[in-house]
Amino acid sequence: MEELGDGPCPLWLQHRLKAAGGAVPFSTYMEWVLQDPEHGYYGHGHVAFGRRGDFVTAVGLGSTLATLLLPQVLQCLDALASTTELISLVEWGPGDGELSRDLGILLAQARPQWRQRLHLVLVEASPALRQLQIRQLQHQPLPWRHAHPAELAAAPATGMVLANELLDALPVERLTRGKDGWHWQWVHCPQGQLDWCPGPPLPAEILVLLEAVGIHLAEEAFPVGWSSELALAQSSWCRAAAAALHRGWLWCLDYGHTARRYYSPQRPDGTLMAYARQQAMGNPFLQPGRMDLTAHVCTDLLRHWAEAAGWTWCGEVSQGQGLLALGLARQLSRLGEADGPPLAQRLSRREALLRLVDPAGLGRFRWLLFQRRCPTPTPGDLLAFQAPDGKARHSRQISV
Repeated sequence: MEELGDGPCPLWLQHRLKAAGGAVPFSTYMEWVLQDPEHGYYGHGHVAFGRRGDFVTAVGLGSTLATLLLPQVLQCLDALASTTELISLVEWGPGDGELSRDLGILLAQARPQWRQRLHLVLVEASPALRQLQIRQLQHQPLPWRHAHPAELAAAPATGMVLANELLDALPVERLTRGKDGWHWQWVHCPQGQLDWCPGPPLPAEILVLLEAVGIHLAEEAFPVGWSSELALAQSSWCRAAAAALHRGWLWCLDYGHTARRYYSPQRPDGTLMAYARQQAMGNPFLQPGRMDLTAHVCTDLLRHWAEAAGWTWCGEVSQGQGLLALGLARQLSRLGEADGPPLAQRLSRREALLRLVDPAGLGRFRWLLFQRRCPTPTPGDLLAFQAPDGKARHSRQISV
């Protein structure tokens, strides 16, 4: 496999940095190299999904994920079906559109009476990905459309917002401890090479925010040079998701850590990673616009921001635990039955199922569920968020 190495900062990015004064917050850099419609990884359509692409997502394992998620989606939407309103399944950041397509097919089969009442809505910023999604969804049976967040805010829907592997791609800020205290970490381009540079001092309100989830940056445990991410964009996204739904559910599925794990002194450089051609690298400056950039979700901060936006916490579970609660073990068992599919299909499906719960990979995903103005099921009844003793799974309470 060809190795990826350092290269000069592309001219478009040099000009962009110069016009911005020479240095910008990392969130600005990340937004440019991912979403710019001419040069960005997602915006221009450089992104390559699947085993022959840059990375494999849970959706890239075929319809397996949609089939397993279906019972929880149905339970949530069934709780809203007694109204006369249209019901919307909103996928925010739908990638190549496969999950929306598969869920559309499965929902139409499971609830044929909803075929005109249930709509799929895709929220996608990238023009290139919108074209890919159009091709994916044109043959599934449910009505569907693309929508801008402002459209949804103007006419909020009833239903569910699904954010699968979205939040880890939202722009993040970088913070670091210098010899003179805490600073933002910005990006500049001396001699045509991208690099970090000191930004403004960390505002007092950021220290207060982190203290609200149990992180005290003033402690001596954090050495000089310790750096990490802060996903302030997730706060505004939680508000936008709340504005999109008059009533319904918010289900976030992503790599994540609690605040204590995320901001551990033993994690000296955060969770920021770059991906290309099935390789994961820690340098976000290797091939700007040609690589994916991600940072894990701090689940405690996400809950903090979601509740501030008006969402009610329902529960959290690992993807491995959630999928087992939704019947993954039964599906594995069926693959061994004598009247099952041909051997090659069984092996392929078994591999997909096991990859979804692999504790070293996709099984580490965190599922976080919230609701607004929803009737039953109550949080304690939710299928995927049940502990073996039948009680709802909740993370620790946070007092703010």
